[in-house]
Amino acid sequence: MIAAAVALAVLTILIKGAGSLLPEVPDALARRLGGVAPALLASLAYVELVDDGGAPVLDEKAAGVAVAVVLAWRRAPFGVCVVAGAVVAAGLRAL
Repeated sequence: MIAAAVALAVLTILIKGAGSLLPEVPDALARRLGGVAPALLASLAYVELVDDGGAPVLDEKAAGVAVAVVLAWRRAPFGVCVVAGAVVAAGLRAL
């Protein structure tokens, strides 16, 4: 799974770099690559929220992600989701 996350990160960097070289991205390419960033985010969340055996770990990180997901579902701004998730995770760690 870590290899998939690294591959998606490299692909994202290459696509962003190619964006400055292409005056206009072809529609077919834009449609195919539209899901790369969400897939990268999902793979990074997976890597952080499971143990070596693939079982979910319910700790302060999971609580922070849950808060961020609920806020995103309620259409809160992205920054609010990130900050709220970080605050919840940090608060639980401090306990």
